[in-house]
Formats: sequence, structure tokens, C-alpha cells
Amino acid sequence: MKHDSTYIQNPSAQPALQRTAWGFVTAAFWLLYLYLLMPLVTLLMWALGVRTAVSELYLRDSHVDPFLLVVLPVVAVTCAALLIGWATYNRARFRDRERRSHIDNVTREEIAGGLGAEASVSLALSEAKICILHMDDAANPTSLTATMPGVPRMAHARVAGAA
Repeated sequence: MKHDSTYIQNPSAQPALQRTAWGFVTAAFWLLYLYLLMPLVTLLMWALGVRTAVSELYLRDSHVDPFLLVVLPVVAVTCAALLIGWATYNRARFRDRERRSHIDNVTREEIAGGLGAEASVSLALSEAKICILHMDDAANPTSLTATMPGVPRMAHARVAGAA
């Protein structure tokens, strides 16, 4: 049986039971991989002095400091809960396809109408890569300076379009 690559593009096409089973298989192999890396991690921790830090923080005077024993796990759980909560909030917030969908382009007439300017101003805006829109005190467009990258400021073309 040849595998179908559409499962890669659309994983929801795969049956839920099969997807869950493969998730457990993947998790089991990740745990095996981490188990095999533990001697290397232990060597690294020993080289970085983690054993010394543990003995100084927890085992000084042959007893475990109850403050550290309680506070450090609480801080770790709180950080994990905050991160999981933030991820869940964002997943719920951006689940809506409409929010992630393509936004249609605005027409030149809509731009000119929104600015209260002539169609020539919106045409010049759409054709210029970089431009400066000059406005009067009432926020009405008076002119447009089209800027070309690399050209000195004095050589900018001036396109008139007053409302």
C-alpha cells in the first residue's frame, strides 16, 4: 500500500484513532530518545557544577530547606500554567478562519474617498513605492511627493492633487 501525501497537507483527513495512536508512538520514541541521552545530560550537568548547586541549596547541614522545596516547584508550575493559558487564549482567539483569511485589496476610488482627495492622488499613491502625502490644517490632501530610493531629496517629483 502506497502512502498518500495528502495526510501531510491535511492531517484531519486521517482517522482520529489512527492519528492518536501515532501520537502515542511518537511520544514513546521521544521518551526513549531522551532516556538514551540522559548519560550525556548528566555529564554536562556535572561539568557545569549542578551537583554543587544542589548540595548548596538543598543538602546544606544535612537537611532539605523546606522553603526551596515548596517555592521552586510552585514557581515552575505557575510559569507552566501561565504559558499554557496564554497559548490556549491565542488558540481560541485565532481559531476563527475569518480572522485569518485573506483581506481584499482596497480600490483606488475607496482610497480617494477615504482621503477626501481626487482620483489622481490615489493613482499616484498606488504607483509610488515611497511617497509623502502633504495635507493642510483641515487634514485634506494638498499634494503628493513621490520619492525614489537612492535619489537626492531635491529631485523628487511633485504630483498635485488638491481636494
